[in-house]
Amino acid sequence: MKRVAAVTFLNYFVTGGLALTIPLLLLERNVDLAEIGLVLSVLPLVFLFVRLFFAALADNLGWAPFFILLNWPGTFFSTVIYFLANSTFAFLMGKIVEAVKESSYWAVNRTAIFSLSSEQKGKATTRISAVISLSFAIGSAVSGLVITFMGFSFALGILILASSIMGIPAALLWRTEESAHVKPKILSAIALLDPRGRSRTFWLVSFAMLFYSLALYPLGALLLPVFMAQQLGYSYILIGIAFMLYNLISFSVAICTLRIPLGVGRVSIQSLIALFATVPLANSSVYFPALFLLLAVANGLGLGFFESIIAKATENRETVSVDIGLLHIPVRLAEFSSVLGAGFVAQSLGYFPVFVASGSFFAAFSVLSLYVLRRKKVI
Repeated sequence: MKRVAAVTFLNYFVTGGLALTIPLLLLERNVDLAEIGLVLSVLPLVFLFVRLFFAALADNLGWAPFFILLNWPGTFFSTVIYFLANSTFAFLMGKIVEAVKESSYWAVNRTAIFSLSSEQKGKATTRISAVISLSFAIGSAVSGLVITFMGFSFALGILILASSIMGIPAALLWRTEESAHVKPKILSAIALLDPRGRSRTFWLVSFAMLFYSLALYPLGALLLPVFMAQQLGYSYILIGIAFMLYNLISFSVAICTLRIPLGVGRVSIQSLIALFATVPLANSSVYFPALFLLLAVANGLGLGFFESIIAKATENRETVSVDIGLLHIPVRLAEFSSVLGAGFVAQSLGYFPVFVASGSFFAAFSVLSLYVLRRKKVI
C-alpha cells in the first residue's frame, strides 16, 4: 500500500500543479473562458473511452504494468507537451496525453488497493483519496508559488522533474503484484465491457457518482481558478495557497471522519455546508475564502460516501477494474459536458447559476449515496 500511496502522491502532485497552471496559463495568453472550457473538457471525454479499454486489459493482464508502462510515461510526456505548447491545439494535445495517464491510473488504482489492503475497502480507498487531496494541495501550492516568482516555464519544469521521479515507486509496484495479486479468469476484453448483467444498485451508484462530479469537477477544473483571477483579482500565489488549503482541509476531514458513521446526520450536515458555501459564492467578495474552505469541508465529508458506494457496487466481483470503469461512464460524460457548458454559462449569465447548481448537485449526491448504502442487495 505504501508504494500505491507513493505513486498516487507524485501523480497528483503533478495533476494538482497542472490543474492550477494550465487554465491560468491560457488566461495569461488571453484565451477566453469558453475556449478554456473547451480545452479542459477534452480530458474527461478521452478518459471515458481509454479508461474502459485499459480496465478490460487490466482484468486480463493484471494491474501493475499500467503504473510503469502507461501512467508514468503519460505523466512525463503530458508535462513536456505543456512546457513546449505555443497554441491552443498544442494544449489540446497535452490534455489528450494527460487523459491517457489519468486513465491508466484510475483503471487500476482501486483494483490495486483492494488487492493489497487488509482493511475495509471503503476505508482503504478513502485513505488514498485523502493522499490525493494532500498531494494535489502541495502541487497546486508549489505551482502558484513558482509561477509568481519564476514564471510558468519553471513551474512546468518542476512538474516534469516530479514526473520523472514517479518511475521509481511505479517500477516497484510491478514486483508487488507478482507476489500479492491473483490474476482473474481470462475473459474476452469485449465481453468484459458489456454493461449488461449489472443490477439496479450498480447503476444507482453510477447515478450518485454523476452528481458528485457535477458538483465539484467544473468548480475545481475551471470556474474557481478563473473566478479568483478575474473577479477577485487574486495573484497566482494566492490562488495556489487557496487550493492548497482547500485540499489540505479535504484531506484532514476525510481522514478524521473515517470512523464517523455514514448516516442521515452526516448527509444533512455535508449537504447544508455545501449549499451554504456555494449559493452566496458568486457575490461573496471578502467572504470568499471562508465559503471556499467550507466547500472543502463538504468535499472531505463526501469522499467517505463516494468511495464506500464504489466499494459496495464492486463487492465480490472478479472484474473490478472494468466494473469501476463502467460506473464512471456517466461521470465522465458529466465532466465533459459540465466543463464545456460551465464556461459558456459563466461567460454569458455569470457565475451565480453554476455555483448554485454545484451545491444542489452535492446535496443530491449525498442523499442518493445514503440510499444506496442502505440497500441490502448489491450486485
